[in-house]
Amino acid sequence: MKTTVKSFFLLMFASATLASCENCGDISITEPTPEDSQWLVYGTGDNVLFRNEKDDTITYQRTGIYVQSVPGDGYSVSDDCIDKRNTQVTNIIEDKDRKLPYLITYILKKPDSLIVRIGVANKNAWEIKGSDQPQTVTVGEGEDEITYNNAYVLKADSTAADSPKEVYFTKDEGFVKVELYNGKKLELIEIKNDK
Repeated sequence: MKTTVKSFFLLMFASATLASCENCGDISITEPTPEDSQWLVYGTGDNVLFRNEKDDTITYQRTGIYVQSVPGDGYSVSDDCIDKRNTQVTNIIEDKDRKLPYLITYILKKPDSLIVRIGVANKNAWEIKGSDQPQTVTVGEGEDEITYNNAYVLKADSTAADSPKEVYFTKDEGFVKVELYNGKKLELIEIKNDK
C-alpha cells in the first residue's frame, strides 16, 4: 500500500545531472525520507474502495505520481545555476470512470521541513501542518461504521455545490471521507492491492 520513492530519486538524480551546468558545481537535492513518503499512501496496484452516498462501491486507482526537483529556498527558476534543490512528489488517485473528483496528495521536502498538502480536484487544497491536531472520527453507519484515530479533519471555505464540504485524511489510510456540498460523498471501505 505504501509508495516507495527510490526509483523516483534515480530519475531525479538523472534529471538534475542533465540540468546542471559545468559552472554550477555540485548540486544538492533534498530528498524525502521513507517516513516522509508514507504521506503519499497509495502505491502501484492499489484499489481504493469507497462507498458513495447511494451505498455503491466506487474504485479509485493511482493514475499518476510525479516527482520533480524545485529550486531551493533563495533560488528561482530563472537563476542560471541552482545548486540547492528540494523534492516535490504529487500522487493522484481517480475513479475508474473518471467521473468523480480526483484526489491528490502532495509533499515537498525541504532541508529543514516537510510540507504536506491534500486536495480534491481543483476545488480545494489544504496543508497539513505540524501544529494540526489529528482527531478520532467515525465514518459510515451501523455495521459499516469504522473509527479512525489520527485523522485530520479539513473543512472547505467555499460553499459551491461541487466543492468539498469536509475531508478526513489519515497518514495510514489516506482519504477516509470526502463529502461535497451537493450531497455526494466517498467513505473508505478498504484498500486492496492486486499486485
